[in-house]
Amino acid sequence: MAYISVLLGLLLPAVGLLYYYARQVYRYWSDRNVPQLEAAFPFGNMKNVGTKFHINDVMDVAYRKGKSLGTVGCGMYFMVSPTLIVTDLNFAKRILVKDFSSFHDRGLYVNERDDPLSGHLFAIDGERWRFLRNKLSPTFTSGKIKQMFATIREIGDEYLESVGKYADRKEAIDIKLLSQCFTCDVVGSCAFGLRCNSLKNKGSRLLEIGDMVFKPPAWRNMLVFLQISFKKLARALHMSAMPSAIGAFFMPLVRDTVETREKNLIERPDFLNLLIQLKNKGTVEDEPSEALEKLTLNEVAAQAFVFFFAGFETSSTTLSFALFELANNREIQERAREEILEKLKLHDNQITYEALKEMTYLDQIINETLRIYPPVPQLLRVATQPYLIDEMNCTLEKGTMVMIPIYSIHHDPTIYPDPKRFDPDRFSPEAVQARHSHSFLPFGDGPRNCIGMRFGLLEVKFGIVQMLSKLRFTVNPRMQLPVAICKTSAVLEADGGIWLDAVRL
Repeated sequence: MAYISVLLGLLLPAVGLLYYYARQVYRYWSDRNVPQLEAAFPFGNMKNVGTKFHINDVMDVAYRKGKSLGTVGCGMYFMVSPTLIVTDLNFAKRILVKDFSSFHDRGLYVNERDDPLSGHLFAIDGERWRFLRNKLSPTFTSGKIKQMFATIREIGDEYLESVGKYADRKEAIDIKLLSQCFTCDVVGSCAFGLRCNSLKNKGSRLLEIGDMVFKPPAWRNMLVFLQISFKKLARALHMSAMPSAIGAFFMPLVRDTVETREKNLIERPDFLNLLIQLKNKGTVEDEPSEALEKLTLNEVAAQAFVFFFAGFETSSTTLSFALFELANNREIQERAREEILEKLKLHDNQITYEALKEMTYLDQIINETLRIYPPVPQLLRVATQPYLIDEMNCTLEKGTMVMIPIYSIHHDPTIYPDPKRFDPDRFSPEAVQARHSHSFLPFGDGPRNCIGMRFGLLEVKFGIVQMLSKLRFTVNPRMQLPVAICKTSAVLEADGGIWLDAVRL
């Protein structure tokens, strides 16, 4: 009995302190006169995210609440971390561009000691980000990307052949899977010179690893939120940012490929070759390199990792959703095909880099796809110094997370009337000119925008041209309509997949 009394004497104060802590944490925004979503310990506003809800659903509630109240932001809580959801486009522009110096970090969990792959350009902060961004920017010039075009065209023929086989057999086409195989093979070759053969084998180990990165179980998402909220503790506990199987597969792959190339003096027009130059010379340009800081092998592996997985998954998402919308909107598909065939005629019916640049209506189709289905549906930034928000008379403390809800902005009916309707004419030059500059943010904006944007768009545009120039698409009855977004996927994915039918022209 005395034992129980002692236990209760210790437990009850602890519960009381926990309750008091939770009450204080979840009043963070209201204490600063900022509207907020009501939250509950320990998940904050993340309860049922990945099971009943996608994170976009929760952020959309905050976005709509802030908009309805006429404020520039609305507070919510990632577990116990106060996060401000941006609800005003001018404020978004200040964060991304005008006041970038106060928001240059993403605040993601990085632990290079235990997980070297976590030290990639997308995640790292501060001066190391600036250093790496400056080093890597020359690798994504149009000239460097153009050198990789022959590889894209070669694998594009395999993509067409794979889809064409289903068309000939009159079978339903899992266009997301085949698009993933296409972009995996393209990025595998352009990044490492690897023949992944995903299209020929209908999958690969790299695709399986990709699923581990982008389709984690719900508990893994919660772990990520906790790691972001308690970075020092997570590092002290030697926690990896990603499952150990990813590093175990990817680190030896990069190390062995680099060693083979250096030993045999192999040079290829690919991304890894440029990273090897940065490792050995500190530059990809023809300039004196003695005083230039060079990349380590771990840094090379981390950049190769993010280029590969971000490059193949986001591009395949956009490509497959674009083909779905074209299949679902026959008039738009025919108009696109008309432009494609007309431009190809001017280039000996060959898909060339120059021919793709001339297809402006296709650009509008891709942009409208990115509006409805932005592969990365929110932008995360962290205040790197105290920041006064005049409109709310509130100062963001250093380290406060801020999120720009791209998905919500892209589906805001006050910006895009009838937002679920697929209408490429929203991106005619006149329509774009009439809208706010930050009403469309699929690649972010400012100094920390997506460095691989041009390469990703080239992949997508080539894939659509390859398909529409030879095949006509319709939606297969197996496709679940209206499209529902998978709750667990980190990038947008259709529940049940994207299923199309095709016939040869």
